[in-house]
Amino acid sequence: MSNEASAAEQLDTSEAEILSEEQVAEYLRNHPEFFLAQDDVLADLTLPHESGKAISLLERQVTILRERGIEARQKLSNLLENARNNDQLFDTTRNLVLALLRAQNITEIAEVAQDQLATHVNIDACEVILVDRADLEVAPSIRVQSLDSLKQDFEDVFRFKRTHCGALDEEQIAQLFKSSGKSIRSTALCPVINNSEVLAMLALGNKTENYFNINLDTLFLDFIGHVVGAVLDKQLLLEKAP
Repeated sequence: MSNEASAAEQLDTSEAEILSEEQVAEYLRNHPEFFLAQDDVLADLTLPHESGKAISLLERQVTILRERGIEARQKLSNLLENARNNDQLFDTTRNLVLALLRAQNITEIAEVAQDQLATHVNIDACEVILVDRADLEVAPSIRVQSLDSLKQDFEDVFRFKRTHCGALDEEQIAQLFKSSGKSIRSTALCPVINNSEVLAMLALGNKTENYFNINLDTLFLDFIGHVVGAVLDKQLLLEKAP
């Protein structure tokens, strides 16, 4: 009987230890001033250090607060950088929209889109590729490619109908950026869409590896694709009308 009682006590003690850790942690969170009147407890506390030496609780707190401060500053820096990028992209988008409204034909629409986007500080190369169609009339300088060919080469852009950022092989980059392909390290492919129809594709390149990456927010780029698509579709209808 005594053995059973002893086993039960050990079990209860084990459970109590598990619970006491949680309770102590919760208590200390709710009573951060606890150690102010517990000098003797503080004197007995030891905390392991990476060097193997024990450090005081205060030293450990200072280290944690310093690490959190560094992390907080890094997060703030990232937020500010994103804000600056968004401001620059907004200015580019605004200028692009205003210039598109003044375009008189499809050739000018393609040229305006390419010229305006190429001025953005983070875009080192820009190409506009129109989807070929029977009634399409543009200047020889404008790039045109069949829909089947574009779908075969850049399937994800046409399947998801949204901007695709990610790694491309050297052959694809050379195909997109014929004059500057060797220096481009990351790309964003933005479909030009109107009423769910892809009318063209914007290819944007950056010399920095992974600048255009799968985690990049593509809200502005998708918006640009729809704006260019709306203007392009309107002009296609005007030129098609008798």
